[in-house]
Amino acid sequence: MTVTAPLTIPNARPAAFPLPAGRTALIIIDMQRDFVLPTGYGAVQCPSKEIFAQVVNLIQPCLDTLRAARHLGMTVVHTREGHVPDLSDCPPTKTDRQLHANKRHVLCIGDEGPMGRLLVRGAYGHDIVDELRPRRDEVVLDKPGKGSFYNTDLHEILVSRGITHLLFCGVTAECCVATTFREANDHGFEACVLTDCTGGFNGTIVSATMDMFCAYDGLLGYASNSRAVVSIADANSAGALAQLEPPLTASPLSLHALHASYVSGARTVTEVITSIYDSLDESNFGSLTPREVAMAQAAKLDADKTVDIDGTRDLPLLYGIPFASTPEFTPSATVISQITSEGGIYIGTVLSATELLNASQLTYILTTADIKPNVPSSVSAYVTTKGSLSTTGITVASPSTSTVTILAHSALDARSVWATLVRLPNSTPEAHFQNSRDRPIISVDYRGFEGGGIRYAVASSTDAAFDEKIKKIFAPSGRLPGRCVPGEKACSVLSTAAKLASAPESVMTLEKAPTNSISALDTIKNIQALESAKAVFAKAFDCGIDSPDVFVAPLSSQIMTGILALGVCGVVVQKDVVFIGAKGVDARILDAAVLCQM
Repeated sequence: MTVTAPLTIPNARPAAFPLPAGRTALIIIDMQRDFVLPTGYGAVQCPSKEIFAQVVNLIQPCLDTLRAARHLGMTVVHTREGHVPDLSDCPPTKTDRQLHANKRHVLCIGDEGPMGRLLVRGAYGHDIVDELRPRRDEVVLDKPGKGSFYNTDLHEILVSRGITHLLFCGVTAECCVATTFREANDHGFEACVLTDCTGGFNGTIVSATMDMFCAYDGLLGYASNSRAVVSIADANSAGALAQLEPPLTASPLSLHALHASYVSGARTVTEVITSIYDSLDESNFGSLTPREVAMAQAAKLDADKTVDIDGTRDLPLLYGIPFASTPEFTPSATVISQITSEGGIYIGTVLSATELLNASQLTYILTTADIKPNVPSSVSAYVTTKGSLSTTGITVASPSTSTVTILAHSALDARSVWATLVRLPNSTPEAHFQNSRDRPIISVDYRGFEGGGIRYAVASSTDAAFDEKIKKIFAPSGRLPGRCVPGEKACSVLSTAAKLASAPESVMTLEKAPTNSISALDTIKNIQALESAKAVFAKAFDCGIDSPDVFVAPLSSQIMTGILALGVCGVVVQKDVVFIGAKGVDARILDAAVLCQM
């Protein structure tokens, strides 16, 4: 739904705290049995039974806040502090310091306690308390340190969903909450702690910590309470802070609308899959999942009656979502297995990468094929950064450059699929696979592009229609107000990369058509030149206030070749307009693309 006026927490200190729709997340820190139940690690830490009882009492206000966040449609993240069983990710200072400080600490991390080994992943005590059990479409983040950003992919999780504003609650205020709050400040997020559902093991330090969060006129952030958030939820309809759907996305199979209909019970997976098979044309498919197989999968999903603590259906985001791929994907491809493990229903391989989306017969399609000009206006194409998604099980034309492209009804749907996939386990070793922590961390602008403006560079073009589209997209009065910056360097490098990749001696060419007539030395020189181009292209996006957030170009075969050769990301937002970013900054480009379609 669309919110006409931004929601705020008016009584926050030192000023009202905004809750922008689609950009606000609740982070519940370490509400684990080990920390809040009497037989856990927290009881060992806390010097007073009376103070520890106050920590136990945090469960109810945390639950009230969680219910409010779910009603409003916020992104929800639950963190769990803990270590792998061999404690290889736990420094000796953490295990030994308090143990040697006094005789009260008779147990330390890794020792056997009443709920299993203390703060060890997989132990009963390591998990979230039953009252706050995460839904399957919520993020559970395992962290080895006190801060939630340290050695985790929390930054990527948040920016991949467009998040800029954070609400915090949990334990302990003086340790993990405070550390994460400070880290969030350094990463550029706006943060507000909810003091009545945040606590710790020393009343004096907790009180001082709460004041510290918003001291010096908000040096680190804001402070409020759970009652304010609950009041906002009571006064607003469901989904008031959810991701905003593009107004032109009318497909009944758009991702978020279909997921919501499953949760509410308005539709069943069996009904959706029946409708698809009743209307599809088999000639559009290279291979089609037999109807009886798809219907059996749908029936199994409908039989899943898992609910949360309030009786609401608890479904992963991709549950029951119909998708397909182009023929180079095998059914056992890692990325397809990841999706089906989340409840996605694989319909088969399609011969046209866009026709069935245009006809609203699928929610999204995976492909590695080049995206051609004149993409239907009802389709968004997102070329992922090389290595961000697995290509195991895909017969790609060029292993060194080919990447997964997500075709969807909107950039929002494509972003949501990608944000889910990059969080799913990939145990297959791949030469080009890139862990999220290998990608650049770019400071968040809490204002978003719609408030802070976007710096854009445009490829030279003689197409008047393209130029007119650019003016409308970045109009000062639009959702994506922008400032045009020089783009000659990025444009030149993109062209150079396309030429290098198309040369007879390039790896990209030789992978497609092997030959013995090319000198190995020439291929090495081509590789070196392309690596240099990649470095120059990255530098073009990182050279100060006049470097672009996004490079905009008209869709062409040369542009597509350049994107693949450089291994960067691109999103086709309006038929033949491509937003291009540096390697690994997919979230930023997707943010711009989502706003462009609003």
